[in-house]
Amino acid sequence: MPSRIRLLDRLCQLRSDVSREGLLSFVLCGEVTVDGVLVRNPRELILAHAVVGFTGQRFVSRGGGKLDHAVELWSLPVASRCFLDAGASTGGFTDCLLQRGAATVHAVDVGYNQLDYRLRIDPRVVVHERTNIWALSDLLPVPQAAVADLSFRSLRGLTRHILGLTSERWAVLLIKPQFEWQDAPDSFDGIVPEKELGEMLAGVLKDLAEEGVECRGVAASPVKGRGGNQEFLAFVLDGMAPLELRDGVLGHSHEPDELVRRALCESPGAVN
Repeated sequence: MPSRIRLLDRLCQLRSDVSREGLLSFVLCGEVTVDGVLVRNPRELILAHAVVGFTGQRFVSRGGGKLDHAVELWSLPVASRCFLDAGASTGGFTDCLLQRGAATVHAVDVGYNQLDYRLRIDPRVVVHERTNIWALSDLLPVPQAAVADLSFRSLRGLTRHILGLTSERWAVLLIKPQFEWQDAPDSFDGIVPEKELGEMLAGVLKDLAEEGVECRGVAASPVKGRGGNQEFLAFVLDGMAPLELRDGVLGHSHEPDELVRRALCESPGAVN
């Protein structure tokens, strides 16, 4: 008799990069097929050689793929940790963290009713709607680290506050050029020209450094922002981060200009 295996167990074998809870949610939400047939029962016994596929996108929004690139590139510790997601919106970053095994995510956003329903009802997600990140002074459980995808404002002047809400004092930031370009002309249409990206990015990193925020890594996002802007991911921490984290995650710090050069020259090309 052909060998059979439970669908969820088979998914765990095939997708070790996604948490068991994340895979379970895919099945229950009708996003998994077996030999082309939709299956919603995670306990269903399937043939070991059956073709298992996914019907939809991996994350609830494009942001998930951006953050996932940073986690993979820098081997950042996510599993079993508590995170702050500043500017959660639909929840792409939150979804990525949960699929990577995060224990809890504080999803903070000034908007209302934007978070994907699947995430809203997930017991691992603490929803903070209509909440300005500046209004937060403490969170329970205390997040160990943060991620940030902010719109309509600069990361300048705010990143240190975000780090201060965490115990390990590190974060992954999404740098959006249209909100960071300080010398934009009056004719600016929202898309930062490629030739201006280096100066824009270096300016952000240098200003953050003056605020006490160290940048240890920068990479071009593999997914461009809406409208075509090339966005960047940055791994940052401050002087209160544990020594083992400061020395162990990405090694020694680099000057902003060197980080920018590497991001522009060595990162894989972004795709629309």
